[in-house]
Amino acid sequence: MCIRDRVSTQSTWGMRMVETRFDLYQTISSVKSVIAKKFGSDESSQQLILKDNNNVVVANLDDDQRNLGFYCPANGYTIHVIDTNPNSLVNQLEDVSQVEKYVMLDEDYDKLPDNFRKWKKIMEEQKPEIFKKKDEITDDFQLDLAQKITVGQRCRLVELSHRGEVMFVGLIPEINKGYFVGVRLDEPYGKNDGSVKGIKYFDCNEKYGLFLRPDKIEVGDFPEIDPFEDEI
Repeated sequence: MCIRDRVSTQSTWGMRMVETRFDLYQTISSVKSVIAKKFGSDESSQQLILKDNNNVVVANLDDDQRNLGFYCPANGYTIHVIDTNPNSLVNQLEDVSQVEKYVMLDEDYDKLPDNFRKWKKIMEEQKPEIFKKKDEITDDFQLDLAQKITVGQRCRLVELSHRGEVMFVGLIPEINKGYFVGVRLDEPYGKNDGSVKGIKYFDCNEKYGLFLRPDKIEVGDFPEIDPFEDEI
């Protein structure tokens, strides 16, 4: 009888093997031999731990003469491999601190015909708005615009031209700092029913409510559009 035991990570390596088939009658010693051929970890340095499908430890496979079946593994169980030899090839591959890193001097980097610094400098000159830091949003963000808008005014969305009525003007900490305007749209182009994260700011039907920054709406004489006004 054969089972599929997925040999899991070598704890010092952080990788996972392709599913490997083991026979229940294989000894733990022979299992270690298979792992040694695939990973390079010496058999005498391997500590094997059997885990179930929920990653819970079932048993320590610590008796090399026992058959694998003695520990009652099932299909899909994982054998976690710990390489206890700190000088093993596996551990050396994992420890990148042992790799000598190449460091280029600034003057040599600047001599390169194309590099990131040169590209950034050109972009800062051609498109400075990309690199301009955004103003930090504070509690009084767009307060000056919000003070010019009152509940009950008709409005129109700047970008989409949808019309509606202002139902709320004020702070909504559930969204962000600064001032917002709550709009009840004439048509169901909104995103909510006047609520934000369970907190009700105004009443309207679902999909008729929308919250925007004050600069995203225009207030004025924007009556509800009659869908039949163009018909003869």
